[in-house]
Amino acid sequence: KYVWTHNVGFLDLYSYVHSSKSYQWLGHRMQNITGDKGVLKEVIRDGSGETVPPDSSVLVKFSGYLEHMDRPFDTNWFKKNPKLMKLGEDITLRGLEIGLLTMRKGELARFLFKPNYAFGTLGCPPLIPPNSTVLFEVELLDFLDSAESDRFFDLPPVNCCFSKIIKVAETEREFGNYLFRQTRFMDAKERYKRVSNIHGIGE
Repeated sequence: KYVWTHNVGFLDLYSYVHSSKSYQWLGHRMQNITGDKGVLKEVIRDGSGETVPPDSSVLVKFSGYLEHMDRPFDTNWFKKNPKLMKLGEDITLRGLEIGLLTMRKGELARFLFKPNYAFGTLGCPPLIPPNSTVLFEVELLDFLDSAESDRFFDLPPVNCCFSKIIKVAETEREFGNYLFRQTRFMDAKERYKRVSNIHGIGE
């Protein structure tokens, strides 16, 4: 029997993965979110609010495991400032992107990804063998719905309604604040500059 401690992450998952239970057994207790059992999910801790919208930028902690392996093949669990990643661009694992779209802020979940939702029939030698099912532990720290903001700047200047201008400006400000906290000052400056440009459009 294992004890789950959210603050430690994959070190506690060690005893869980290395129990006598296979990924096949674990899958029986998980939710089938794709309909073909390619992505299975188990919620460890509930989140709050809305689920992640498509094209959002997400702030996550994650660890990925091969079956019966005691250490993750990939993790950012102990990074002080995880990278903000945009769905559809920065996340290349199909199953992980699908899984994130089911999550809410603060949620901690475990996923199983079949090969066609992970690294495919070829795997990723030498790290990932061919046809590997992988387990991911994911915590959604936060997300920013950047889709509307991105579309706003892709279009030519038009007369926008005031509510949309305010919403886009707030999104850009949140991005700037996040980047500033990561000491990425030049990137933050560019986001704040976009806020100034938005106010110019609204005048």
